[in-house]
Amino acid sequence: MTSLTVTVDRRAAVTGLLVLLLLAGCRTERRTVVKFWHAMGGESAKTLKAMCARFDSLNPDVHVELVGMGTYDALAQKLMGAVAVEDPPVIAQMYENWTTQLHAAGELVFLDSFVRGPDGLSPAELADIYPALLENNSWDGRLLTLPFNKSVPTWYWNVPMFEQAGYEEFPRDWPAFRAALGTLTRRGPGGEVEVWGAAGGTDLWIFGSMLYQRGGRFLDREDGEPEFNGPEGVAALQFQVDLIRKDRVQNTDVSRTPMDDFLMGRLACLTGSSTWRAPVLDKETFPVGMAPVPQWDRPAAIIYGTNIGMFRRAAPEQQAAAWRFISWFIAPEQQVAWSLGTWYVPVRRCCLDDPRLGERLDATPGLRECYGQMEHAVFEPRGLKWLAGRKALVEELEAAMLGDKTPGKALDDAARRYRAGR
Repeated sequence: MTSLTVTVDRRAAVTGLLVLLLLAGCRTERRTVVKFWHAMGGESAKTLKAMCARFDSLNPDVHVELVGMGTYDALAQKLMGAVAVEDPPVIAQMYENWTTQLHAAGELVFLDSFVRGPDGLSPAELADIYPALLENNSWDGRLLTLPFNKSVPTWYWNVPMFEQAGYEEFPRDWPAFRAALGTLTRRGPGGEVEVWGAAGGTDLWIFGSMLYQRGGRFLDREDGEPEFNGPEGVAALQFQVDLIRKDRVQNTDVSRTPMDDFLMGRLACLTGSSTWRAPVLDKETFPVGMAPVPQWDRPAAIIYGTNIGMFRRAAPEQQAAAWRFISWFIAPEQQVAWSLGTWYVPVRRCCLDDPRLGERLDATPGLRECYGQMEHAVFEPRGLKWLAGRKALVEELEAAMLGDKTPGKALDDAARRYRAGR
């Protein structure tokens, strides 16, 4: 082979490579980028990243660019700052109070127009989403956002410890729960507590669930008059305070998660999110049960977690691509993967019949019942006044826990602070 032939072949190869790179660059430029701001961490962040990569592989003309903000507080601040300078992302996680604020400013797109559009959800698919979630994501009678990550209140209980005390299952109502804690709390010769029945002090998640179970509610309407200080609220808080101060069967550790104490056998049970199970699976040394919130007059459970919203400033092609991702994410196949990776509740009822999720439900005592709380889900208020009002209520619940105020006085003070916006 002559040197001239080699040179020509090399030039041809280089030219071909340049053409391929140019074509690849063109394909990259044609991809519609959907910036998605979130605050997921740990296993949830890993699962979300993997799912977005999967979506990108199935949709080569779209790229979902994940931007993690670390915490929900940081996400809220970044979102409001981005809106102020007219540079928000295409989609983002958001709590209902943020949604109310962003909607009032005209910054969000009603997802209802996509849901009911040509590439939207069928009536059957829409009906498969828990009704309470649809209601909680609706503003002005239309779907503004859609549910993203939802967790249910969960009691984790030490199965052997309960069995030794004569309990084959977790108590289903509050009086039985109180009696069980009395049996499970163990004291040493000097009266010091060696094993607590429960932990965590007063808890807004449990207080709110108990409030609705008694027929009460936080407010009479969004940004309306407080009702949490009515007889139902006083009874709920008095019950929590009595466990701590009268029965002395629940400790007041509110400075950190008590999960480590639970895993070491220092607590018989504790309440938290269904997602708490993911990071402790490899640390469990005894059978752990999961149970829904005990009931009073009627079933009710506060549901927490964010929704996903779309910003109006995004270009039409970005909005279309974002909807493609959102509709893909809430489809049963993806909801099962999301739940398996994070222990969040799938937002579609049909997912509970999926064999893969069914295997986990069968292998995890109580998990199906915990997820079943979605059927009687209730939520905290969505109005802007609740941002300050919630903080006041949490502080006043703690004052009652510490014995500084009676439950009635604490709740009345919280109501006054709510009205004053502080």
